[in-house]
Amino acid sequence: MIKKILVVILLLIVAGGGIGYYMWHKPAPKAEDVKSIPVTAVVLSKQYAVNEKAADSMYLNKNIEVSGTIGEIDKNQDGGLMVVLQTEDPTTGVQCAMRDTGTVVTKGQNITIKGFCSGNGITGVSLTGCIIKQ
Repeated sequence: MIKKILVVILLLIVAGGGIGYYMWHKPAPKAEDVKSIPVTAVVLSKQYAVNEKAADSMYLNKNIEVSGTIGEIDKNQDGGLMVVLQTEDPTTGVQCAMRDTGTVVTKGQNITIKGFCSGNGITGVSLTGCIIKQ
C-alpha cells in the first residue's frame, strides 16, 4: 500500500516538473501573432490622462496597434531602438521599444506600430516588443 502511494506521489512530482518546465520555456507571444486593438497615439495618451485605471483595463498587457507621427528616435537603456510617437502634450509621448534593432524610421514619419502596452509612466504610455505594421 505504501509503495503505491509513493509511486503516485513520484508520478505527480514528475508531471508537475514537466508542466513547470514547459511553462518556463514557453515562447513569449509576438505582436504579429496576436490580434491587436487599433488606436491613435493622441487618443491613447488622452485616455490615460483622463482615467488611468480605465485605460489600463482596456490596454494594459494587451497587443495594441498605435498610429501616429514619430517625434523622437532614441536608444533605450538596453541599447535597443526607442520610437516616440507624438501626442498633444509635448512633455509626453507613446514610447515604443522596438523588437528589431535594425528597424529604419525617420522623425516626422507617419507610422503604425504594434506592441504590448505596459502602462503609463512619467514620460507617457509605454509599449514593448514593437514592430512596424506593414
